[in-house]
This record gives sequence, structure tokens and C-alpha cells, in this order.
Amino acid sequence: MKKYLGLMLAALTLAACDPEKTPISGTRIPVVNYASSLTPDRDAKDIDVHLPLSEIGRDWPQAGGEADHVMPNFSIPETLSPFWTASTNSGGDTKLLASPIVAEGTAYVLDTYGNVTAIETHSGNTLWEAPVTTHDGPFLGGGLAYGQGKVFVTSPHAEALALDAKTGQIMWRVPMPSPVRAAPTFANDRLYILTISNQLEVLNAENGAPLWNHVGITEYAGLLGTTSPAVANGVVIVPYSSGEIYALKTENGHQLWTQTLTTTRRPDSLSSLSHIKALPIVGQNMVVIVGHNQKMAVYDLRRGEKLWERRIGGTRTPAVIGDFIFMISSLNELLCLTLKHGQVVWIKKLPSDPDSPHKVIWEGPLVAGGKLYLTNISGELVSFDPTTGGRISSLDLASSFVLPPFSAQEILYLLSQDGNLIALH
Repeated sequence: MKKYLGLMLAALTLAACDPEKTPISGTRIPVVNYASSLTPDRDAKDIDVHLPLSEIGRDWPQAGGEADHVMPNFSIPETLSPFWTASTNSGGDTKLLASPIVAEGTAYVLDTYGNVTAIETHSGNTLWEAPVTTHDGPFLGGGLAYGQGKVFVTSPHAEALALDAKTGQIMWRVPMPSPVRAAPTFANDRLYILTISNQLEVLNAENGAPLWNHVGITEYAGLLGTTSPAVANGVVIVPYSSGEIYALKTENGHQLWTQTLTTTRRPDSLSSLSHIKALPIVGQNMVVIVGHNQKMAVYDLRRGEKLWERRIGGTRTPAVIGDFIFMISSLNELLCLTLKHGQVVWIKKLPSDPDSPHKVIWEGPLVAGGKLYLTNISGELVSFDPTTGGRISSLDLASSFVLPPFSAQEILYLLSQDGNLIALH
């Protein structure tokens, strides 16, 4: 009898795969609803969006620019043109997760083979190249930060290192409790490193000695990549992939407050993940958090009180500048919100990939020269008007970009998936 049932099931399986069979009739309903119900708020229609004056002489020494991840209005020329292109070993079949950094006239790139390359920003010439791993295989994740004349490196092979910024020589190397897929945060001679097992390790940047640590709830399901903590005013903000958010004293790790970016019930497991991949941002004594699960919130830095929450999700780090938040949502939308109240001032639908209309293909935004700059996997660098969201210009660079643009010393940089660091001036 069991043998007979097995034959019947096999026959049914083959019949279902037969291309000549009549397709199942009826209306197909998507498992995930990707339609946006977000519209500009009525009480925000008269808000005048304005940016602070552009800042000259800023570097980009770590992920998010600085330890608090607040975005300045970088000074760049009105019209951009190619300055130089430097080839690295990044990209290939391995997804780029580590963004380059720029400090004191040198750009540093961590490639997907475990090498750090130092490039002179005025010429594009390679100054040195240093391997930071002894393991074979792809180098998926990690990141860079600069401080004390050192380049700090985190590794997916569960290590943290410090290189001499002038020579690339390894100055110290210490083990981590688990792999690291995000950049370290450097502030006040300390490194703050978040591992994939939801452990925060705090090291002395001078010698790599451990100072204190903090452990969150272990999360076994999550997105590829993690985030980097934000540090400001003696507080470190740590968002774990479980959706937990901790505010800890930088001195000793003492807990000030904790919050949870609660999961919205959704019909599929992917969109219900509480993973926080976008960098946390601390500005004007407020903490901005964006989660993957259609939740973003702003908290008071000292008390942890929730100031507002919106049903907006994403994995791209917002640009928090002045009184406004600019961001790309998980629905391929470019948004402008007020920082204090979360009002949606304007919203613009971005073009999507015809073959994958629900995939987010845009990176950014970068605020520079009074504009918003975004890149996409089609190789475009596109600028938008921050006051209205209107498209201003587009430059086709014939590459694919999966990392956001960044700026330093009046130069705009992009790292393409095929391993080219492109400088525009």
C-alpha cells in the first residue's frame, strides 16, 4: 500500500511539472504587500526644507562619516566630472559590505579578498597594499575606521586589527568572539565593535586591549551584514539584530536605557525580521533608528523615551542633517521627514529594476553641495533637490554600485561592485 501511495505522489509531482498541463486558474495574490500607503502629512505642506551651509575640509574617517553618524552638507563643486579611478580587488562574486574611508589625504579600501589598499586622494596612485587575513576564501564583511594614525580593521574571520596608516604594517591583532560584518566605530581612543552574535566589544585603540563588553539576545535569523554603533556625548547606541536597542555609558558599559523596535506582524518571515542594519544616528540629543521590519523611531538620548514612531522600514542609513531626515525606504522611495516629529514632508518613488521591481536598488543618500546624491546598481549617480525631491541630474558611470557614495575634501567617491574606486571633482 505504501509503495502504491509513493507511485501516486510521484505521478502527481511529474504532472504538476508538465508544461503542457493547463495552468491553475484564479487571481494570483502576492504573499508580501509592497504597496506603499505613505503620503505627505497635511500639517507638513508649508514646512520649508533647508540645509545647513556646506562644510569645507571634512574627511570621512569611518562608517557614517563620524562616530555619531550625523551627515554634514559636504562641500563639493556644482558640476562633477571624473578625477581618477583606482582599481582594487573588491567585488567579483562576493557582495561588497565594507565602505571605504578617507583621512588625511588617503583613501583606504577593504576588498573582498582580505586586503587593505591605501590610495592617494590627489592622484589615485596606490601607496601600499596589506593583507589582513590568513584565511582562504571570500572576505565577506568587516570594515574600516581611522584614528591615532592607525587604520582599524574588523574581520569576518573574528578578528580586529590595527595597521600603521603610513605603511600598512600590522600593529596589533586580537580575536573577537564571533565574525564581524560591519565597521568598527572609533571615538575617544576606543573601538566599539559589534559581532554577528550580538556582542559589543570595546577595545583600547592604542593596543587592542579589551575594556568592557555587552551581550544582547542571540538572533539566528537575520540579513547579511550588521551595523556599527553610534557614539556621542558619552553614550554608545547599540542596535542588535534582534531589534533591541541599548544606550550604554562609554566609560564602563553601564546601561542607561533599552528599547525594542517591535516587529510588525506580517504574513512572511522575511519582512518580520527585526534586524537593524542601517547605522543608528545621534543628533540634537535624539537617536534615530530604522529597522527592516517597517519600523523607524526616534528616542531621547538620555532618557530613552520614544519621541515618535512611523511605519517606515529600510536598510539604508538615513542622512540626518539639521532638522530633517532624508532616507530610502524598503519600497524604493526617497523620503524627507522632520527630525523632531517624524512628519513626511515629501515622498518620491524611485525607479526600480523591471526584473525585480520589489528589490531596493538604490544606495544613499549623501548630502553634498546642497543636493542629495544616490547611486544604483545600474551605474547611475543621481542628484535630487532636498526641498522637493525633484530629480536634478544623472551621471552614468557604467558600473554597478551596492554601496552609498561618500565625500571628503571636496571630492565625491564611489566604490563599484567590480572593484573600482571612482573619484569625482
